[in-house]
Amino acid sequence: MQRSKKILLVSHCILNQNTVIEDEARAEGAVLSAVQWAMKEGYGFLQLPCPEFTFLGLDRPSMTYEQYDTPEYRKHCREILKPVLFQAEDYLKNDYEIVGLLGIQSSPSCDPTRGIFMEELDAMFAEQGITLKTLWYLPNTSEPFFKSDVHFIK
Repeated sequence: MQRSKKILLVSHCILNQNTVIEDEARAEGAVLSAVQWAMKEGYGFLQLPCPEFTFLGLDRPSMTYEQYDTPEYRKHCREILKPVLFQAEDYLKNDYEIVGLLGIQSSPSCDPTRGIFMEELDAMFAEQGITLKTLWYLPNTSEPFFKSDVHFIK
């Protein structure tokens, strides 16, 4: 079977809502609309680790961007991103395309436009000369949102 050679970086909780804090889950397991959209596009998934889960565990409090914005948390994000960067570089060396990043709107970590984890991912990729051209995210509301390179996924 032929491969698309197109890879989508995906926030962990889009494929596993079981890591989301209590009362914030949007689905029982994976967010089906996002999975179906990516499959229709022919994208393979590179699932990112959940930084909040790996930092504070499943039974963690709801926290803001400012509360996560600490040197310890940023260091943790960089540590868990090392294997992701290695995989992305290997895909690129083998003529794959990283088509973009799918995150979660308003997440203090995984909002592609303002999330601690995404800021560290972007910085680490930039240090290696990798630019993510397209960013998508799942919104908190049913209203469509579009801003520059950020695309809304229903």
